Amino acid sequence: MKTTWMKLLTIGLTTMVTFTLLAACSGNNSNNSKNNNNTVAPASSTPALEAAVYENGLPKDEKVTLKVGFFVGGYGRDWFDYAVKSFTEKYPNVTVDINASADMKTILSTKISAANDKDMFDLFNTTPSGGIVSLAEAGKLEPLDDIWDYKLPDVPDKTVKDLMMPGMYESTTLIGGKRYEFATASSFGGLFFNKKLFEEKGWNQNPRTWNEFKALLADIKADGITPITFPGIHPSYHNWAFGTAKNFELADINGHVDEFIENYKTYGLPEYTNPETVETWTRLYELGQQGYFAEGLPALNHTQSQMQVIQGQAAMVSTGTHVENEMKEATPADFNWSYMAVPFRDNTDQKLWIRSGTTNFNYIWAGKPELNKKWAKELIVWVLTLENQQFAAEKSGALPMRKDLAEDPAKMASLSSSAQSVLKYIAENDAQTYKASRSISISDPNLAQAEKLMDENIVKFALGKQDPKPILEQAEELLKKALEAEKKN
Repeated sequence: MKTTWMKLLTIGLTTMVTFTLLAACSGNNSNNSKNNNNTVAPASSTPALEAAVYENGLPKDEKVTLKVGFFVGGYGRDWFDYAVKSFTEKYPNVTVDINASADMKTILSTKISAANDKDMFDLFNTTPSGGIVSLAEAGKLEPLDDIWDYKLPDVPDKTVKDLMMPGMYESTTLIGGKRYEFATASSFGGLFFNKKLFEEKGWNQNPRTWNEFKALLADIKADGITPITFPGIHPSYHNWAFGTAKNFELADINGHVDEFIENYKTYGLPEYTNPETVETWTRLYELGQQGYFAEGLPALNHTQSQMQVIQGQAAMVSTGTHVENEMKEATPADFNWSYMAVPFRDNTDQKLWIRSGTTNFNYIWAGKPELNKKWAKELIVWVLTLENQQFAAEKSGALPMRKDLAEDPAKMASLSSSAQSVLKYIAENDAQTYKASRSISISDPNLAQAEKLMDENIVKFALGKQDPKPILEQAEELLKKALEAEKKN
């Protein structure tokens, strides 16, 4: 009897312990939840395990070093250093190792050619030479579509996509249906000028049509000042004001802009000799024949051309919104940068198109450890907090990606004069902003020859010394050869 009683007691205690453990496990499992970003938290919610991860679900006790390749351009790097400081303070297990250079494209090309994933940057902020299409198609870049659905650290009930400036998501390049780039600042192109000089001379600061714009140039020249300058050493700078956006504007006026943009993305023929492209270059050439561009274009670099405006030698310079920060050391205290686009339209019922406008691109190398890639995405999103966006706008002149910043009058008042001018101009003119990009890559050297041919002649067009039509026809033939060669491969 005693033995039987002891057996029953043992069975009873064992059953109680089992039920207690099962109840505890069931209670813990009911607390599983998704964090504020896009990472699922660990199943257990015991205090010890909760303390081991951040609110984004990433581990606190696993040290990570992010190697960043940082291109130092017109916006400088202070804005990025500022964001990194607060990021590493919040996440002390993460170290950000920055390799900053104005020649980052060359550094990237070297590292990409070496094909060493371990030595490659986790994150870099400029487009490599040759673009990203071939890299994305080869699986070398990490898709970044998911970042648009991340919750913002400072507005956890909103996603990145919810609070980005209009058109930014649409302007992201699609390659094979995926997005491989993400920008943390916006930039717009056009003509930048000294507002004070325009006021003194009584010049039109907002010509709304092509005829009004030509009248402005005539007025400026009559006052003995060169109307427009840009760096002939870097002739692609003409594109900020007179480039692809004007092709889109003309295509919109002609009623087929969607088809035109699709053809542009895929190198649809004709590329160089379509009516809109020919018209754009012809207008530039005709302005050159009127003597509206600086005679010294061939010898000018970008800072020299911008200095011409600061010194009053030229009225306007074709560049982007980085100009104010880039030239801050040389700009007098009473100088006030202002902005206009070049209107190709005939009347204000037609849409005015402006070159957009995303910069500080971010790319993540696909061959890196998964944890590194997750932290790289977190760093990108951290730069989008309102505090970091405000700092970048105030100190570096970068236009914000956050629309809630642009919609706040008090915050707008603290932006640089160029940024305020651009945002005001876009609103007053109901302008369409768009970033031109290609969705395919062509490696055949005939395309490079076509682009080289154009670059060599841009200054000649702008000085009225070369009719663009025969050059465009030569470029078109070279592109045809490139496309035919690609089809055979």
